Amino acid sequence: MSKTIEVLDDKQPYLSAFAALEKETSRPAWLGRLRKAAMARFDERGFPTLRDEEWRFTNVTPLARTTFQPVSRLELHGLTVEKLHWASLWNEESPRLVFVNGQFAAGLSCLESLPAGVQAGSLRRLLQERPAELEPHLARHAAFDEHPFVALNTALFTDGACLVIPRGLVVPRPIHVLFVSTVPDQPIVSHPRMLVLAGVQSQATLLESYVGFDRECYFSNAVTEVVLAEGAVLDHYKLQQESPESYHLATMHVHQGRSSNFRSHSISLGGGLVRNDVRAVLDAEGCECTLNGLYLGSGRQLIDNHTRIDHARPHCASHELYKGILDGRARGVFNGKIYV
Repeated sequence: MSKTIEVLDDKQPYLSAFAALEKETSRPAWLGRLRKAAMARFDERGFPTLRDEEWRFTNVTPLARTTFQPVSRLELHGLTVEKLHWASLWNEESPRLVFVNGQFAAGLSCLESLPAGVQAGSLRRLLQERPAELEPHLARHAAFDEHPFVALNTALFTDGACLVIPRGLVVPRPIHVLFVSTVPDQPIVSHPRMLVLAGVQSQATLLESYVGFDRECYFSNAVTEVVLAEGAVLDHYKLQQESPESYHLATMHVHQGRSSNFRSHSISLGGGLVRNDVRAVLDAEGCECTLNGLYLGSGRQLIDNHTRIDHARPHCASHELYKGILDGRARGVFNGKIYV
């Protein structure tokens, strides 16, 4: 039986945004081909409905039928470092990358404390400077043919975060990647993308946070790909504090090499409709993966967590614990699968 029986047909704004993006010529040819394939897949599948097995408890109809304006260039809308001090996980001593509506904000970021050899910054810039280094990994792990929102992100992202940790390096301080959404006058959509490449025997801590203001309506469609080489260790913390009127749909795909260790801790507090999809592939012996999550819902929030851990090779270990606290008419969904 087909997984998707029915789809919503509110795709035209996204098809138009893709047509406008296609006019840009400053991208690698391989990325252009990936974008076209991803948009074709989204056009074919559309938005999922409650008849889709993977979405039967999460109704995205209000999102699909809201007109969001795409964001293609940086506008700070009055944001300053001082105004962001309240943001979750803020630490003046840690290196930070700040993105406003999906666009890298160099003036709000601070990378001076990064060790020599670490590459961190705008994905758009690194795609221009080091396309061959990113080609084997970008959009190769988070499969857009299986997930409509990954397809949408792959087709339409214009910037994002890129973090490359060289072989054997231990990064002493957490690296904070902060995605801020702010709405000037009408609902907007952003497609934040993040690519993390951890070299052999490297170690780092990544703080990933999403914040919004007041009761603004926007759509944050995020995709993160993490690739751990042999013996790499990554501690990942995600804190989501979006506006209560927002839509936060996020996918993270982790690919682990031999004897690597990935530990993730996710906390969802904000957002009106929240969906977190996490998939880890333990693709060599000796891998260890930990997925922990906490979600706190109130009002009419819907917080949906889908996780999948694939033991693609023997002699690996995985651990998982998710807890939720709901108040009012809030709803929570948890769907966790471990394949051994």
